[in-house]
Amino acid sequence: MKFFSFSLLAFSALIGGNSFAAEVDSVAYEHISAVPMKIEHRSTTVLGQSYNYPKGIPALYAYNITIKPGQKTDWHKHEVPLFASIVSGSLTVDYGSKGKRTFTEGMSYVEAIDWCHQGYSTDSKQTVIFGLYLAQLNPDQVKPVPCLGPQ
Repeated sequence: MKFFSFSLLAFSALIGGNSFAAEVDSVAYEHISAVPMKIEHRSTTVLGQSYNYPKGIPALYAYNITIKPGQKTDWHKHEVPLFASIVSGSLTVDYGSKGKRTFTEGMSYVEAIDWCHQGYSTDSKQTVIFGLYLAQLNPDQVKPVPCLGPQ
């Protein structure tokens, strides 16, 4: 029998401060291990904002987002919680008056909500991000909302 491991996204623990969640032991079940992912600020966004799941029928929308070296997103904001995990490369996000943050391979966080920001690849190779939107059954909520620039 082949053994393998996978990462498990857990929303149950509140981790405060600016550090990543403490490493938790893997959970084994039928020769499968579930290794928790470190998520910065599990119960708040990267900017320390509180968030709630949207009302209505819940729906998850998952995307593999690829940003080419040197490429920038337009200034935008999100209406619903977005879990982001850097699969490869590195990403810098400019939050205007809240500063810039750089996320590298293996880092995960909840993106700012209703706050204009711009992301760009800061690596010589493409940046790949796994994005999971916690939305309701309404695809228009998932599309980033354009904004004029930094707040």
